Amino acid sequence: MNYQFTMKDGNDKDFQTADKVCSNIATTVLEKESSPKDTSQGKRRMAEKRNIDEDKLRQIRAQTLITFGKDFLRSGRYRNALRAFEDAIDLNPVDIRALLGRSLALTRLGSFDEALAAADVIFAQETDSPHGYNAKAVCYHAMGREAEAEEAFRKSIMFGPDVPGNYYNFACYWASLGNAGQCREFLRRAIELEPRLNVLAATDVDFSRYRMEEWFLEIIAFK
Repeated sequence: MNYQFTMKDGNDKDFQTADKVCSNIATTVLEKESSPKDTSQGKRRMAEKRNIDEDKLRQIRAQTLITFGKDFLRSGRYRNALRAFEDAIDLNPVDIRALLGRSLALTRLGSFDEALAAADVIFAQETDSPHGYNAKAVCYHAMGREAEAEEAFRKSIMFGPDVPGNYYNFACYWASLGNAGQCREFLRRAIELEPRLNVLAATDVDFSRYRMEEWFLEIIAFK
């Protein structure tokens, strides 16, 4: 995840298209399952299956909305991202990915108090959550509260040592402060954990000052 707080919203058509795709995906998955025979036992199974189907439909829809939310977030359509994550939360209030996405979208919209409150909801679901600390760190950094941001980033790594996105965001943080040594350390670890992050790093504006540095090219080298 990179730090890009410029306001670039999409429109309702983007969201409506995503919403329609969610429904189509969920319906297609459910239609692949066969229906029980029209008997007394079959009707009972049908009723049980309907309840299961409704739950599965919510799960599929929530997962799809989260995927669209992430895409909206990456492309700068922050209001659409927020709507997608909030709809996913309506379907599954305890989904950490949706809760994290909501906090990050609010940060990028400049709604910092709401973003911090949204991060607190993550902690209500997961004590010492690395995702909660990551959300708070991103928000504190956007607010210019660097000491609090650094502390939250360190906690996100302490409680989530295998979460590549937390190292990546911490690398972005150090790059924004011009600290090449720390940036190099955390970016290297992020890409060790998730090699595909080299594609994001290669074009991430947060690393523009280091793009032609030998150490940076070595870290993001495509293999």
